[in-house]
Amino acid sequence: MIKNKFVSTCLLTFFGLNITHAQLSNTKKIQLLAEESYQELLENYNSNDSKSDIETDQLYAKAFLLKAKEENNPIKIADAYYMLSDLYTKTSKNEQALAYADSIIAITKNKNNYSYPAKAHLLKAKILGSQSNFQDSMNELAEANKYANINKNEDQQYQIKYFIAILKSNLGQSEESLKLFKSIVEYYENKYQENREYENEYIRSLYAYGIAFNTSKKYDSVQKINDKAIQLSLRTNDSSYYNRLLLSSASVLYNKKEYKSSLDSIRKLQKISSSRSNNDATKNTINFLLGRIFYQQKKVDSSLHYLLKVDSFAFKNKFFFPSIRENYELLIQHYKKEKNIEKQLFFIDRLLLVDSILDNDVKYLSSQINEEYSKPNLILEKQQIIESLEKNNITKIIVLVILSVFVLLLVIIIIRNKKKQKIYQKRFQELLENKKSTETKITKEKEVQTNTQKKPKEIGISEIIVNDILKNLERFEENNDFLQSNISVASLAKRFKTNSKYLSKIINVHKDKSFSNYVNELRINYVIEELKINTKFRKYTIRAIANEIGFNTTEAFSKSFYKTTGIYPSFFMKQLEKQEISKKM
Repeated sequence: MIKNKFVSTCLLTFFGLNITHAQLSNTKKIQLLAEESYQELLENYNSNDSKSDIETDQLYAKAFLLKAKEENNPIKIADAYYMLSDLYTKTSKNEQALAYADSIIAITKNKNNYSYPAKAHLLKAKILGSQSNFQDSMNELAEANKYANINKNEDQQYQIKYFIAILKSNLGQSEESLKLFKSIVEYYENKYQENREYENEYIRSLYAYGIAFNTSKKYDSVQKINDKAIQLSLRTNDSSYYNRLLLSSASVLYNKKEYKSSLDSIRKLQKISSSRSNNDATKNTINFLLGRIFYQQKKVDSSLHYLLKVDSFAFKNKFFFPSIRENYELLIQHYKKEKNIEKQLFFIDRLLLVDSILDNDVKYLSSQINEEYSKPNLILEKQQIIESLEKNNITKIIVLVILSVFVLLLVIIIIRNKKKQKIYQKRFQELLENKKSTETKITKEKEVQTNTQKKPKEIGISEIIVNDILKNLERFEENNDFLQSNISVASLAKRFKTNSKYLSKIINVHKDKSFSNYVNELRINYVIEELKINTKFRKYTIRAIANEIGFNTTEAFSKSFYKTTGIYPSFFMKQLEKQEISKKM
């Protein structure tokens, strides 16, 4: 694997150095890379963390896509689209990223996949949330939640919980947000202890937890969490969260009125990271913080420079957040002192518009926001152009309707899950009482009767050959040879000293099923009996059991178990354990 990775890297380097002579197009590079395995392409894609490698990442992603399209593999195509969408978010090309996310949803919504389309809905929620489009972001989270619950995908459920906590924080529901973040941090901390691959998620959850504490003005807690997250982030090659954590620390210092220390933290951040390494939202946050720091230090020109930058970015990108109100309060104060009525009224209008957007899109209103420049004061300064600013009741009704629908959907999902549990429990009892074994026995008796009734000419194979193969199959079943992995029609035919065509046809006619179904059902019937009588076997993981009885993947084993029994192996094993515990009690 390492050798292949090295070779592919050398290829790309060679292409880059000799492009003038070879005139090798990106299309040719992609075609050559597509000959690698999915795993190799993904590993090479993930190994490029810096933004300077975006073009290289695109080559790997497009090679992945080409390979998936040639094989007509919709899930792999979705994986490639996700890689490309992720690349576009890194370069702030959100429209292209959303387009790829929509394509993923279109091709996976009916595939009953464990990760998709919930993964794509989560991606859309993240992008829309970064644009302050909280209503659409919430809609995407609702869709993701529906699929994550159906698939019992715990990782996705916690990703959704993470975004809900952020939304609650933006809605001013600080205490609820902190409770959610606490459980999220605990979840990812446990995952991180089990698997270091969860490091990024753990750091991200700590960072967001700190932001929530900052909003709640619990500054000591923020710094404690930030220090822990910074230590973790220094161990990884990805410096994006380290930069954000420095910015979070700068924000805490500002809130504690330690303006010089806050400015020092920002300068440190700017020194260690180039302007290209920070996305637009991060740059805007830095500008917002600098504008406020310089205002408090009475550096008017510097403050004004950054405050105006924040205003320009907000309206150009439709990027509004609750604390941005302070930006306009400071601008209004400045122009009021300057007695610049035209500018003063201009930014009062801006502030009223921001209030309206926050009211309608974020549902965020609190006395703290309006403490210094409340709406009555703004209306008065506008020479009573507006007598009162009423809240939009229609928006509240829409929110209630959406929440009601969401609750109704959750109730429906819960009811459906309960029905499924009853069905699973019934099937478990049937398996426990050997009803399945009885059905298998009856089926075999019917097969014997059918076999005696069928004439050799009906399948076009000599009776001697048929009987010989059936005897071999009988020994195959008695000796549990079906537990061997990688059994194929060809390998078994070779063992029986016959040809694949004869073997396949005899199994189809006399066993009334395809070769793969025949072998898989034998394995499943075997493992059911083994799990019922062997308590040690029950302690194996699903993966270990799958390997033990000849399946190459856990997914293949689970699907085959469900197809044969109507329940999943994890459920069957849990029920067996429950019965064992109840017997001991």
